[in-house]
Amino acid sequence: MKRKLYITLVVALCSFTSIIGLAFAKGNIKIVVNNQIITSDAAPQMVNNRVMVPISVISKALGANVNWDQKNQTITIHNNNRSNQNDIWKQELELSSSNWAGVRNLIGTYMIGFDERDDMLIKSVTVEGFDMIPIGGMYPAIIDYTIVDAQDQKNFLKVRVKVILFEDELKGQMWDFVIAKGKIESMRMVQHFDVDQYTVFPGLTYTD
Repeated sequence: MKRKLYITLVVALCSFTSIIGLAFAKGNIKIVVNNQIITSDAAPQMVNNRVMVPISVISKALGANVNWDQKNQTITIHNNNRSNQNDIWKQELELSSSNWAGVRNLIGTYMIGFDERDDMLIKSVTVEGFDMIPIGGMYPAIIDYTIVDAQDQKNFLKVRVKVILFEDELKGQMWDFVIAKGKIESMRMVQHFDVDQYTVFPGLTYTD
């Protein structure tokens, strides 16, 4: 199976604009990103008059997160700039800023309740009979989460959230929330993905 490489446009553009240059000195190729020399276990190589550099090292130096999906044999590179995320459901939403703030706050409250195993906090933002109450496990475990897309289904709003957790290992998941009438009706995990390294912000990076 061929490995696929998905690089967001922003990462590609940043690669061209942020890499100051490759210095050549008797076969010794240096990688310089934003005026800093970057070291790599895999040395850059000249192949057919082209310089080949490790994409993982370059991407991480530019602030992107690199994930490996063993099952699908896929490398994904996500830039941390939220305005450049993939449009999953390709829908233009007509939500007022106050309505969206309410949705965001519901999810934020749920995340705190889930991570702290606070049943009462979760019940405060979910409908009666909601059964996704956390039990067991190591808490807190969520080190970051990002709302990546939303879809309006007339009577409810579906919101997808990228969640990064660190329990016994670093891992990533996608959660789908269904929200209606100011309450969370359901939450389900829809995807797992491998995370070797995750940068919450410059200066705070977790490695598996």
